[in-house]
Amino acid sequence: MSKQKVAMDHTAYYRSYSTYLSELFGEKVYRVCLDAGLSCPNRDGKLGIGGCVFCSDTGSWGGSGQREPLEDQVRREKERVRKRYGVNRFIAYFQAFSNTYAPADVLKGIYDSVLLHDDDIVGLAVGTRPDCIDPSKLGLIASYQHEKAVWIEYGLQSAHDRTLELIGRGHDVQAFTDAVLQSREHGIGVFAHVIIGLPGEGRRENIETAEYLAGLPIEGVKIHNLNIIRGTMLASWLAEGRVHPLALDEYAERVVDFLERTKPEVAIARLNADTAPDHLIEPKWSLDKNAVRTRIRDVFARRNSYQGRLYRS
Repeated sequence: MSKQKVAMDHTAYYRSYSTYLSELFGEKVYRVCLDAGLSCPNRDGKLGIGGCVFCSDTGSWGGSGQREPLEDQVRREKERVRKRYGVNRFIAYFQAFSNTYAPADVLKGIYDSVLLHDDDIVGLAVGTRPDCIDPSKLGLIASYQHEKAVWIEYGLQSAHDRTLELIGRGHDVQAFTDAVLQSREHGIGVFAHVIIGLPGEGRRENIETAEYLAGLPIEGVKIHNLNIIRGTMLASWLAEGRVHPLALDEYAERVVDFLERTKPEVAIARLNADTAPDHLIEPKWSLDKNAVRTRIRDVFARRNSYQGRLYRS
């Protein structure tokens, strides 16, 4: 789809991930989320211990921490998604922790075990950190493009180094820029993860993050609110009164601020964080995705706005 065509259709307010995938594959395609059992340099002592302030022992999602063999995960997730959505083609999404945090030969064995001999899997998406890639790993991921669509998802969270230091990311904004450009040199599509409502950030900082991403060759964005999960540093900060989750109304305003400055052709893969209910402390409104989407659309309608309205190349 051309940029001009996307920019002319504002009735949906933003370009959804499902629309992006349908245009790419000619039919509905859904992800199956997988845990390869890899760790993170911010957890194993290379950069730090305990992860970022928002991340629990089971990851930022706060799941059960029970990991099945990959083949069982794929089988279970495909069946679940097939029954719920009636689809027959899938993207293998390596989601938990940093899925390039191993030597390239180890990663090849992991990816091959899922991608080879499974025609139902039409794409590979790898979630990782921008400081966990190198030419050999990028070359490996790019090699699957002969048979599959391929993406890397990098956690940015904020375009402000002071914020990245505060939340314990262990890398700076330049590392993200470098990772995006190197990935695109290998022909790999890139999605960025951001968090709205981080400590010390207001609407101006969120807008600046959107403007920073608008200057990079990315294909999609995942937007998360700041969820506070049990067992994290953020949970301690909440108890001490050092962090205050956004109310839904304020969050919706900030999301629209962000999307108004996002390129029209960029796919929006997520609009709020997804946390297991029994692990979530605050905000409880993030559990109702339909309510969040509705509130965001209401703000777009009130502003008579849409994704990309304030985008400047």
